[in-house]
Amino acid sequence: MTNYLIIIISTLIPLLIYAFLIYLSENIILKYIEKYSKYYSSWPEHYLLIYTAGIASALQSFLPGLSVALNGDPKLGYYFQLYNVVLDYTITLGSFILAFNFKKGMIDSNVLSLIMISIIAQVVVLIFKQINFFSGSILYLIFIIISIFLLYKYRKKSEKNIYIPKSSFYEYFKATVFSLEIALAISIIYIGGNILNNISNTLQGLNLSIPLIGYAISLILFTLPDILYGHFSWFKDKDLNISMASISGEEISAFTIFTGILGMISPIKFSSQDVIPIISAFLVLLISIIILYISSYKKGIPKWVGILLISLGILIGFIDGIANLS
Repeated sequence: MTNYLIIIISTLIPLLIYAFLIYLSENIILKYIEKYSKYYSSWPEHYLLIYTAGIASALQSFLPGLSVALNGDPKLGYYFQLYNVVLDYTITLGSFILAFNFKKGMIDSNVLSLIMISIIAQVVVLIFKQINFFSGSILYLIFIIISIFLLYKYRKKSEKNIYIPKSSFYEYFKATVFSLEIALAISIIYIGGNILNNISNTLQGLNLSIPLIGYAISLILFTLPDILYGHFSWFKDKDLNISMASISGEEISAFTIFTGILGMISPIKFSSQDVIPIISAFLVLLISIIILYISSYKKGIPKWVGILLISLGILIGFIDGIANLS
C-alpha cells in the first residue's frame, strides 16, 4: 500500500507541474490569438475565435499525444484527444454553468451542428477499429471542408477589417517577441509530453488500462487548466468569450485534423478493451451536446444542467475504472 502511495504521488507531482506549464502556455497563446487575429480577417470575431482559439486549445492535447505516439503509444495519444474534448464538454462547461450566468447566445447552435458532423465522422472511422493513413486523410479533408464552410458562410461581405501595422522598429520587435513567446509556449507543451511516457509506463505497471490512464491524465493535464483559465478570465474581465470559443472549436479540430494527423503518422489500432470506454465517452458527449443544444434556445441555462454535465464527466471515470477491473 505504501509503495502504491509513493508511486501515485511521484506521478501526480510532475503532472501538476506540467498542468501549470500548460496553463501558462494556454494563457500566452490564447491572449495573442484574441488580441491580434481579429485584425487580419473579415470573419465575425465570434466565429474567428472559434476557429483559431479552437485549434490552439486542441493543441494542448495534440502535442503531448503526438509525443507519446512518436514514442510508440499512439492509442494513448488518441485518448488524450478524446477525453480533452469530452471532459471540457462535461466538467469544464458544467463548472462554468454553475459559477456564472449563461445567457442565450453564449453557446452557438450553428457551431453545435458542425460539432455533430465531426462526431459522426469520428464514429464512422472508429467502426473500422483503426485510424490509419487513409482514414486520417479523410478526417483531415473534413476539417478543410468545415473551414471552407465557415469562411464563406460567416465572413463579412460588407466590410473588410484589415490591420495594417505601423512600419517601425518597435512594431517589428514586438511582433518578433510575440512570435517567440508563442513558439516557446508550443515547445513547452510538446517537450513536456516526454514526461507522459514515463508516467504512462509507471501507471501501466500498476495494471491500469490505457483508457483509464488517458482519462486520469486528461483530467489533470487539460481539464484543470481550462477550468482555471475560464474562471480567471471571468473574474478579470467578466468575459467568457475566449473560453467558450476555444471549447466550441477544439472538438472540431481534435476530432478531424489532429486525430487525422495522429493516424497518418502512426496507425491507431483498437481492441475489445477500448469498446466500453469509447462508446461511453461518445454517448456522454452526445448527451452533453443535445442538452446544450436545447438549452441554447432558452433565456438562460439552469444550474442543474451544470451539475448534470459534471456528473456525466465523473461517470466516465467510474465506467473506465470498472472496465479496467474487469
